Formats: sequence, structure tokens, C-alpha cells
Amino acid sequence: MKIVADANIPLVTQAFGPLGEVVVHPADAITPQTVADADALLVRSVTRVDAALLGASRVRFVATATIGVDHVDTEYLASRGIAFA
Repeated sequence: MKIVADANIPLVTQAFGPLGEVVVHPADAITPQTVADADALLVRSVTRVDAALLGASRVRFVATATIGVDHVDTEYLASRGIAFA
């Protein structure tokens, strides 16, 4: 499993490494190209998660390391059957 994660999430590689390959990027480098072949996406509030980001990807799970979810289009995720936490 390929997991794309925001580089500013503390201990992300240690926490998720046992689940698969963790590829970290600065938030501004999380683009449709960097998530195209990812299975999971771990973000913070600075990354807008919507059709523009995920439309051509194979992402099946999105998690946000935040309190709020205003940066995540949850309706879009639900319409694509993408799990969200």
C-alpha cells in the first residue's frame, strides 16, 4: 500500500510505516500527480481534499490530522466510496 502524507505530521512514517510505503511531501507539494498512485492520503488543514486533487487517483482512504474538516469535501469522498477519518 502506498500512503502519501504531509511531511509536517509528527511521527507519520513510524506510525504508518508498518502498513506500507509512506511517502512524505510538504503540503504544497501534495498534488494530483503525487497522489495519482496512492492508496491512502494523510493531510493537515492546509491541503484542500476534493475532486481536483483526487479525481484521477486511486486513493481509497483519506485522514486529516486536524480538528476541523472544512478543507475536505466529504460529499465528494462519499460519492466515490473513499473512507474518511
